[in-house]
Amino acid sequence: MNDREIPSQKPLYTPLYSTESGGNRLNLIQWIVCFICIELVWTFLGGASTTLFSELTRNRSWSTYSWVIYLNQHINFVVLFGSIFVFVRYILRIPLRTFITQAPRFRWKLFRFSLFVWLVGVSIATLITALIEPQAIMLYRTPRIWDRLTLMILALLFTPLQCIAEELLFRTYVWRMMEGRIKKFWIPGVISGLIFTLAHLTNSELQSTNYSVFVLFYYFLTGFLFMEMTRIHGGSEAAFGAHIANNLFLVFIINYAGSSLPSDSWFIQQNPIIWLDLVVLSLCSACIIWMGKHKRFSSDS
Repeated sequence: MNDREIPSQKPLYTPLYSTESGGNRLNLIQWIVCFICIELVWTFLGGASTTLFSELTRNRSWSTYSWVIYLNQHINFVVLFGSIFVFVRYILRIPLRTFITQAPRFRWKLFRFSLFVWLVGVSIATLITALIEPQAIMLYRTPRIWDRLTLMILALLFTPLQCIAEELLFRTYVWRMMEGRIKKFWIPGVISGLIFTLAHLTNSELQSTNYSVFVLFYYFLTGFLFMEMTRIHGGSEAAFGAHIANNLFLVFIINYAGSSLPSDSWFIQQNPIIWLDLVVLSLCSACIIWMGKHKRFSSDS
């Protein structure tokens, strides 16, 4: 056997608190306190921004347009994203990219792969729905086509911002908070699933269905699986892609009656088929987690 010393290789990914990343080291209590502060800022300042926008547009002739309603529902996510950015830059004192991923650069290939898989999954699910319940999907006509087009333009900016802000809070933050502190891999997923479920308890979907337990389980499973995407890939690129694809599909292609994400999509579905949604969530997440580890997707280019 050759006794020569084998030079150690520099790992591809580095933990948050490494000599390369630097930053301000927080203990677990500080992480929890900052999380609560971000939630409070989002609740009160985000709520105030929603109220202000609503008051400014209340008596306008275009106040009932779909793009106005859409902005009213999404303006608070600007506050959420801003509060997380302030936390990362001025409390952790690291670049936002370092917080998002352990890779040297944002992995656009992984992001695009996840987005593609999710779009394929929800598209197939829509076709299956149209086959088994053709009366459940209808063309959503609107007398104001420019209203719909304006909403879609705004959605290209605000929907990704909403998804990224939620992922940063419910997945990336929890992942970084637990990083190096626990040995059981499933604990971050359970924590994320519970927090994500609690954050959606007021959603209209729970009030308009007889299967609220399954809807709650869907939220929990989403939080758990998206955390697994983040943990296993060492970054949030995959979760970003899946979340953005899902919500843009709702805005652009097909939404359902009583959705908590109002839009002006081209088609409307009366009631989502919850078991089909769970199948899509599970299969697409498994594909992204398993195949996303391939080097052609995990490279940082």
